[in-house]
Amino acid sequence: MSIQAVDRALRVLRAFETPEQEIGVREVARLLNVHKSTASRLTGTLADNGLLERVRVGEPFRLGPELRRLGALALGRRDLRAHARPGMEALMTETGETVTLAVPEGAWELRVISQVNGRFVVGLTDWVGRVTPLHATSDGKIALAFGPAKLDGTALEALTPNTVTDVAELTRQLELARRDGWATAIGELEEGLHGVAAPIFDGPGRLVAALSVSGPSYRCPPDRLPDMGRSCARIADSISSRLGAGSPDSKDGPEAVAVA
Repeated sequence: MSIQAVDRALRVLRAFETPEQEIGVREVARLLNVHKSTASRLTGTLADNGLLERVRVGEPFRLGPELRRLGALALGRRDLRAHARPGMEALMTETGETVTLAVPEGAWELRVISQVNGRFVVGLTDWVGRVTPLHATSDGKIALAFGPAKLDGTALEALTPNTVTDVAELTRQLELARRDGWATAIGELEEGLHGVAAPIFDGPGRLVAALSVSGPSYRCPPDRLPDMGRSCARIADSISSRLGAGSPDSKDGPEAVAVA
């Protein structure tokens, strides 16, 4: 036996056919064959819970951020990999180097969940399943720049002579990542391994993963990294769009990630 209020709410949500569609209270009243005041209370309750939203008072409703968040959760990691795969393959074709997708795990680590191998034998490593620290990788720096993780006096372990252990210098690099939309790591996790990374966002604009491309220093010298970074950011934006996100402003935007 259905509960009338729940049934009505679901009918309203199902009436939306595109993310941009807007539906007013009068349309809801006609849809449900109820008085306008009943439709107003119902849409107001849905809006209070984030399932609907309106830009200004009196304007029609559109799908809200909570519904987009639930949709992103429903996608799960498997769907995230599926959505990211075409972009990962395109980035590998463009750069020739190994491309990875990493997701936050715990407060200070990332786990690689997908990889597209580069066309070269040298530098080919299987990263899938590996957990990496945030401060020593490009995707980790993206997570720090855009995500909830904070430095807060955390000791930064030196994994190589190039690992950034000075909080002031790392903070400067995070500011650059926010400005540019991508981050670099130059021999900081492993000597001779260089990489760049960019953030992938969900519908509400929160970080869900980091796209990264990396390779040995002689193929990916520091002067090549900006071009790689811009390519990585462009493709990461396209993956974010597939997940329902807009094009986040790298300066003010949400959270992000990258691996080297």
